[in-house]
Amino acid sequence: MNVLADTNIWSKYFRYGNSTLSSLIEYDFLSIHPLVIGELAVGNLPKRDQLIEDLHTFPTVKPASYEETHFLLREHQLWGKGIQWNDLLILASVIASPDTLLWTNDKRLAEIAQQFSVNYSPIESV
Repeated sequence: MNVLADTNIWSKYFRYGNSTLSSLIEYDFLSIHPLVIGELAVGNLPKRDQLIEDLHTFPTVKPASYEETHFLLREHQLWGKGIQWNDLLILASVIASPDTLLWTNDKRLAEIAQQFSVNYSPIESV
């Protein structure tokens, strides 16, 4: 199993840390999408150049094409659900990637990912 951490997961990780994300990194269970790297790159990053270089070392899910993403949108009537086009591109890529789950803090995206059985929801220890 691989997990693709959405931009919001990474953003919180850079600010506060996250033991689950650290474990996924340590045990090579983490994948990345070029859009996530791009979204992070336009923000304020600690040790920017090194971090972007490090993000490129993770296995990359194959980006879904415009046609594949639009098919997913149309076929499953995902418009008006409160997600962005970039979210849909990432979701389509995860759906097309065997044994890959999407980890996001975006409630609506997580709900849609759950409909496709690709939502990752870690159990946080108390």
